Amino acid sequence: MGCNNSNQNTNKPSEESTLRIKSTPKEDIKTKIIEAKIVLLGDVSVGKTSIASRYCKNSFNEHHINTIGGAYQQQKVVLNNGAMVKLHIWDTSGQERFRAMTNLYYRDAQVAILTYDITNEGSFNSIEFWINELKFKVENENMLLCLVGNKCDVNSNERKVMTNKGKNFAVEHNMIFFETSAKTGEGVKDLFVTIANKVYELLKNKN
Repeated sequence: MGCNNSNQNTNKPSEESTLRIKSTPKEDIKTKIIEAKIVLLGDVSVGKTSIASRYCKNSFNEHHINTIGGAYQQQKVVLNNGAMVKLHIWDTSGQERFRAMTNLYYRDAQVAILTYDITNEGSFNSIEFWINELKFKVENENMLLCLVGNKCDVNSNERKVMTNKGKNFAVEHNMIFFETSAKTGEGVKDLFVTIANKVYELLKNKN
């Protein structure tokens, strides 16, 4: 079954936005290297690590070891207008015993990808927990939020969370919405390219 995605707009930036750039004062924004920290949040086994590995390394390991604390990868995205965005991607553990240390990774992030497994309704219900975590522990009110339903390559009879349910939740919470398959790669690149474009727009509007 194919993956669906929807691009919902997010809060506009304020003067406190923490997006970082490397440039000289005379450079146009298109010539700057924009840097943004992305954190992946969600329950164990929703595929966060696999999504990051598929995007950064174009690889998939069905028997990966669960992340302890946080794992880091990075990738550069060249936008259609020539601007470059460097994404610093942090994958965090979804295990409850490591959640106390997880906020060390997401508290200074500009983007949060909240991930659930479309075959596991419990992982979707946990998204409320992660939203509340960000609400109470992150000072950046303009954080870009993305809701991602992973494993959309499964047969329709295995699906427990319908696409419209994910879309409606994303609209309610002002989030970008995507369905992805880390296994096949479907939707993964589009997710991160969309994020890179949104990060660029935020900085452009701020300036």
